[in-house]
Amino acid sequence: MTLPLRLFDRYVLSGFVRFLLFALASAAAIFVVVDLIEHLDSFIDKKVPFVIVLQYYAYFLPYIIYLVLPVAALLSALFTVGNMSRTHELTAAKASGVGLYRILLHLLCVGLILTAANFFFGETIVPASNRESQGLYRQYVRGGSSQQAGPGRIYLRNRPGELVRIDRYDSKTHTAYKLDWESFDGQTMTRRLSTREAVWKDSAWVVESGYLWTFRGDSASMKPVRNQVFGSLGFSPSDLVVKEVKISPEEMGLWQLRQYIATLQTLGGNTQRWNVDIAFKIAMPFTCAIVILLGVPIAAQYRRSGMALSIGMGLLISFLYFAIQQIGRVMAYNGEVSPALAAWAGNVAFILVGIFLYARVRK
Repeated sequence: MTLPLRLFDRYVLSGFVRFLLFALASAAAIFVVVDLIEHLDSFIDKKVPFVIVLQYYAYFLPYIIYLVLPVAALLSALFTVGNMSRTHELTAAKASGVGLYRILLHLLCVGLILTAANFFFGETIVPASNRESQGLYRQYVRGGSSQQAGPGRIYLRNRPGELVRIDRYDSKTHTAYKLDWESFDGQTMTRRLSTREAVWKDSAWVVESGYLWTFRGDSASMKPVRNQVFGSLGFSPSDLVVKEVKISPEEMGLWQLRQYIATLQTLGGNTQRWNVDIAFKIAMPFTCAIVILLGVPIAAQYRRSGMALSIGMGLLISFLYFAIQQIGRVMAYNGEVSPALAAWAGNVAFILVGIFLYARVRK
């Protein structure tokens, strides 16, 4: 009896993998087409070369796979078990002593493997590829530097008692935009330099136009700055390139995001939005296993379900799941719920529904 069971297990898993690859390729292709339609006008208006568009989507593809893998896993589970139920293979397996539990257990193991792979993929390849794709988009569509940082994204504390905030830094022209440099004596601010632009020349920052405040006790004085050289601000372009914070959470790994949050907390910034993004980065990969727990008992109940019905159920489940996640994300951004609750509410709800459906289906 052992050999047939092993053959049956391989048959189920091989079918699941085939459907997974098919669903993954199909979902990724649809994602690319929809995104291309959305950005086609921008590519045409900016006369972006065709080879750059290809490079953009080549770098964007890992992130697409990261996003659609849970959907592909769900569709694969629905196709595999639904097809076995429709052709009465599932009934024959039950008659020979192979219950739905064994099928679900094997597919859940594959789901956990996909969860680990998606987490690793999202922490290594995806952030690097997103930086490249978004760099190309910023350079050729928005007309900026591929290395520039987004608004309010650079924070430095290189020397004790000094804070530096920069909206963005252009590494090609060595220009820091909207520079705000502050010096403190304990908790008291003593000096502040504010300027729209500062250019690095001859190992110093040159401020063409700005203001310098000096604070002494209860008094304060301000003087305009015109073409003045500052060689003692405590940072250089190399510090900005090394510590430049990426445009979005998708361009950072989990540990980079944690480091950025720690920096923001030190500077007294609001970290609510970033804490939410961290919670979702941790919770999302588990979706690969959770949707299998949900999909197997659903597919087992519909013996006459074809591929169209499986696709329809898969899309409906995916829509409900991502709707719950998006609602939770917005509520967490607004501080109405905790980041952990927002990130895991959908997962917990779908786990409970999956267990309930499995308990009802005939084993």
